[in-house]
Amino acid sequence: MRFILNNIISEIDILDSFDDLVYNNKIVIIDNKVHQLQKAILDPLIKNSSVYFFDANENNKTIDELENIYRFFQDHNVNRETIIIGIGGGITTDITAFAASTFKRGCRLQLIPTTFLAMVDAAIGGKTAVNFNGFKNAIGTFYPAERIYINLDFLKTLSNKDYISGWAECVKASLIKNNGLYEIISKDNATITTEVLLKTIEIKMALCENDLVDLGERRKLNLGHTFAHVIESASGYTINHGDAVAIGIRKAAEFSKNENLINKNDFVKINKLLDNFNLQKNIPIKIKNIIKKKGKKIILQDKKAGKKIRLVIFQGFQDVQVKEIEDSQKIVDLLI
Repeated sequence: MRFILNNIISEIDILDSFDDLVYNNKIVIIDNKVHQLQKAILDPLIKNSSVYFFDANENNKTIDELENIYRFFQDHNVNRETIIIGIGGGITTDITAFAASTFKRGCRLQLIPTTFLAMVDAAIGGKTAVNFNGFKNAIGTFYPAERIYINLDFLKTLSNKDYISGWAECVKASLIKNNGLYEIISKDNATITTEVLLKTIEIKMALCENDLVDLGERRKLNLGHTFAHVIESASGYTINHGDAVAIGIRKAAEFSKNENLINKNDFVKINKLLDNFNLQKNIPIKIKNIIKKKGKKIILQDKKAGKKIRLVIFQGFQDVQVKEIEDSQKIVDLLI
């Protein structure tokens, strides 16, 4: 698949192996855990490369870790023609892409996402980020990778939690508009296929192509995410992104029903689709108490907020809009 984002051609290739990916001038940033699980696939690729091994968790997606990566780049004489390859889930691809986008004002970037979520969302569309001062993805850039390589063999070692995170983003994509994905995943019985991957990617890229920096139509991809980022931040990232997004979609539907923008049938249908993939429903009481105290502050730090809070809500089944609201307490009340 080929997409053009702001005159940058991004190729997305589904490959059986990486045998042909041999570059003389490359740096690899790889999730330690992924490397241990997938040595047979990855060792031929990273052989004779300078490799930065990264312990991928949200608490390491920080400026401190970024400085370590920059030092690694300096020590290995990285220049703007060096290909930076990020291998791992969304945390790894986010920080790799941010480092590549900012070091010497931009190096070449390629990504190999290894989780379902990263394959359909995190590595796609050009967003990069690190967390800052307890707020998720507070610092970032827009910097599309020139190539993204997907190998379904990585999915064989995923935990059930990792599968669920990916399905939350697929469900989200299917609910944004009538785009054909709902029909595929409704009958697919939670099986990850090339068709599911490519369709979800196609939907995201169609919204990103003409709106790389998130000023218009692309904002619809934030369905559920305003709620989700509050949940993630309040939990100290103990609630993963997929679970938080699933709850966020449910809360967006509840908000829309309360505002009489959707009827009860639409509300039930949205929740039923989420239930079909056993996606998260509830927030633990402990996290609700934190949201009650700190939720409004977290919302105000959300990168999607302007003078008002931008919330993606439903105005029908498979029909969303971006609504600006002034009262962040409405969001907090739904979460507690």
